[in-house]
Amino acid sequence: MSTGKSIQVSLCLGRPPLLSYLCAHSPGPVFGSTVGTVFGPPAGTPAVRCVSVPPVVLSTHADLALLRVTIPGAPLNDSSFDYFVYTARPRPGGASSLDLLPRPTGASRFRDFDVAILRCSGGGGSRYVIAALRTTNHRLHFSLQRYDSDTRSWTMTPLSLDHQPERDKVLPIPNSATEVVFHNTNKLIVLGSTTVVGWVDLWRGILFCDVLDENPVLRDMPLPKPARSNRRSFCIGSAMGQRDIAVLTIAEEVKIRYVDLEIRPGVVPSPQRRQPMDDDDHSGSSSDDGEHDFDVAYYWKTTVWSMPVPITSWKDWHKDCTVDVADTIVENPRHCEVLLALPTRLSTDPVDAAVSLRRMYTGFPTLGLGMDGNLAIFFLSKVDRLSTEGWVIEVGVKDNKLQGIARLDDRKYTSFRRYYCITDISKYLIRATGAAGALVRTRMRNK
Repeated sequence: MSTGKSIQVSLCLGRPPLLSYLCAHSPGPVFGSTVGTVFGPPAGTPAVRCVSVPPVVLSTHADLALLRVTIPGAPLNDSSFDYFVYTARPRPGGASSLDLLPRPTGASRFRDFDVAILRCSGGGGSRYVIAALRTTNHRLHFSLQRYDSDTRSWTMTPLSLDHQPERDKVLPIPNSATEVVFHNTNKLIVLGSTTVVGWVDLWRGILFCDVLDENPVLRDMPLPKPARSNRRSFCIGSAMGQRDIAVLTIAEEVKIRYVDLEIRPGVVPSPQRRQPMDDDDHSGSSSDDGEHDFDVAYYWKTTVWSMPVPITSWKDWHKDCTVDVADTIVENPRHCEVLLALPTRLSTDPVDAAVSLRRMYTGFPTLGLGMDGNLAIFFLSKVDRLSTEGWVIEVGVKDNKLQGIARLDDRKYTSFRRYYCITDISKYLIRATGAAGALVRTRMRNK
């Protein structure tokens, strides 16, 4: 680290929907008050200690991961972090590496969704670039902060839009909005093997930039309009609970895929499952008389949109399909057993496993590839809002089948939020045919 202390990093893989995770360890005796043994090696191995503040995975691309690691013992501020690039290498071909980056010029800390790492195809396969979109005092002016592994230096370049933003015409901010800034990045995408990065505001649009262009500019691309039932919650609070976007290759075809989640009324649940709605619930449900809102069970439906790469016009967004939990098939005996063991079950009849799935409180859709190489959507689910028990469920888009369900470790997850991202870094660590991408925890929370 920048203090001279050594650290070790381990990436532990799990088959989706199980989560992979990354740990940081410090060899040698315990130092400072910020080091502990939680999630560390078993007793009797004092030579290695887990750092108490786990690393944050900011971005991944190909065999690379950009990490932010808290300096042990340092006060928590914008200077108490080091940035590392983790390069995955399979054994016995070579050991994975961890490289300390020089401290960025200007602001020393990146927001979690502002910075992307991408592997460049040239330079013998070893070159990579880190690109961060920095805001300025002007709503339409930005700065591009870049790090090039060839020069091992940071640069800052002013950026502006190449034309007036289309999103202000297509998706204007409503008067009811709480999110009123022009652009707030909450997802990053890289367009396949190109050097074009997209900083995504999941409410309204994407800012694209070729980060290796000598004279880089930003291009604005509006997202599809929200589903009708979601329009009254448009630009209110975070969009991550309802939306996601990813660049995925299926059958050698590269497309941007975008998903919008709707919550709609279902049937009346059993009395023991009736709960009052949260004050901040924006599910879009309604009732003829408000006193019976607590009697409504909520089903979800997602709409998947796509756009070809290279990108064209926002008018080329194409509605691919919808996935409705009411039509989701549960046929795997193990999945049925898990669902029937939940408090949501209505009986022990195996056909009720699908009913249990519909009763789960579900959100945070995440687009990825299933084990069959086809499009899948991963969701965070709980039995109800107050439950501490969380699950990741995987639904195949092509066949509308439940493909997986995995329980989250409630020692690390204390709130209903998405703390993971899709990455294919696992295929650079294991040599296996048909290996799917991994779900990697971007950050961990300890109780």
